[in-house]
Amino acid sequence: MAVTAAADQKQRAPRGILRLMVPLTLVLFISNLDATVVATAIPSIGRSLHDLAGAPWIATAYLLTSAVSTLVLGKLGDIYGRKPVFLFSIAVFLAGSALCGAAAGMVWLVLFRALQGIGGGGLNSLVMAITGDLVPARQRSKYQALLGAVSTLALIAGPLLGGLFADDLSWRWIFYINIPIGIAALIAVAAFLHLPAPAGPARRVDVAGALLATIFTTAALLAATWGGTTHAWDSPLILALAGVSAASLAAYLAAERRAAEPLTPLPLFRSPVFSICAAQFGMATMVLFVAMLYVPSFLQTARHESAFTAGLYVIPLLAGLIAATVIAGPVIARTGRYKIYPVIGAVLAGASMAGLAVAAAGSSTPVIIVPMIFAGAGIGLLVQVALLAGQNAVEYRHLGTATGALNFFKSTGGACGAALFGAILAHHLAAGPAAAAYQAVFAWTIPFMVLALILAVIMPEKPLSEEIADLAAGKAEAPEY
Repeated sequence: MAVTAAADQKQRAPRGILRLMVPLTLVLFISNLDATVVATAIPSIGRSLHDLAGAPWIATAYLLTSAVSTLVLGKLGDIYGRKPVFLFSIAVFLAGSALCGAAAGMVWLVLFRALQGIGGGGLNSLVMAITGDLVPARQRSKYQALLGAVSTLALIAGPLLGGLFADDLSWRWIFYINIPIGIAALIAVAAFLHLPAPAGPARRVDVAGALLATIFTTAALLAATWGGTTHAWDSPLILALAGVSAASLAAYLAAERRAAEPLTPLPLFRSPVFSICAAQFGMATMVLFVAMLYVPSFLQTARHESAFTAGLYVIPLLAGLIAATVIAGPVIARTGRYKIYPVIGAVLAGASMAGLAVAAAGSSTPVIIVPMIFAGAGIGLLVQVALLAGQNAVEYRHLGTATGALNFFKSTGGACGAALFGAILAHHLAAGPAAAAYQAVFAWTIPFMVLALILAVIMPEKPLSEEIADLAAGKAEAPEY
């Protein structure tokens, strides 16, 4: 009887779970919001700080640091307890938000966005982990659905709120709005969240890998974005950045071979399926951020739309992405077949970006909205299969590690999309009219989708395991680190 009563108690969610879910969902909302809220405000911020060329780094800096901190802070939570690491993440995110709002120049804003991204990456991973700690397995799916809905709402609301603040208040309120919400969540979590002490074997954090990955990616992106635009390719600065990039990459690969728990375990890439999925994930997210950042910028610069109106055009993109993932997941789970979906996705996304590449300043609204819908659907099919097939390519005991590595490529792909295509835009703006410059940006995404199509065609199809089929159907959740 005592055993049965204990089992029943374990299957019931703690009485205070709803009281805790409010601050957890608020934190998840603002951390996801900040990944997209600047999408429609970048032109306004660039004009305000007199640096349009550097403005895309507002998005890049956040994505780069959050990609690394998601993995590092998640593991630190396992070692030292999730509550103190979660409180630290909230505090860092709030400090970064306050400093971003007060930034006096573009360089300072980019640096403070990087700080904010460190906190934001920890929030994303730890909210999911804490929910798993609080909620019994049988009830976990409905809470995971709630968190998924909150994340989706934040992604859609971000461009609209960013446009609203840029038009009617100030772009600085994009960051200031986080402060009261974050403080309320910080107080509630500190007062009401009680978790057991970490159990199990101690884990190690790959600090060297995290630092070297950040240095390599930053140096490579700076060299690619400054080379041929603000600095000559053979200038000392660009050559130095190229040298730092090459040296840090070599050091990173060496560190990953020696690390007990590497950031991106190199043996995973012995699987051709996993390697293809990582590349597709990165390229698909790159194109997603190009559409999400530069279509609103095109509308504001070439068509003189308001920031809020430009934000409305992002909704069809995200709606197509969400619809594709929601539909494809259960179908893949039921049939066990997935190879055709990235092929369709690459064709849809590539053709849609080609459509945007011929859109002119005077083009009608459907000429932009229709390609945005199908671009989102194509990207949704690519990312859905990249994640599932990549997870399916590894042993189940490595699922968390593989998921973390794939999400790392997702975030770095978005960072590359923001920075590299910002450099393309700056180069073409200096050479011709604004509309032609944005057409060139959209056209340069097509080769990446052609490469994604080739990879999809040659990727072997491995039958889905029962565990991955459950993930596809939404019946289970994979750890993120």
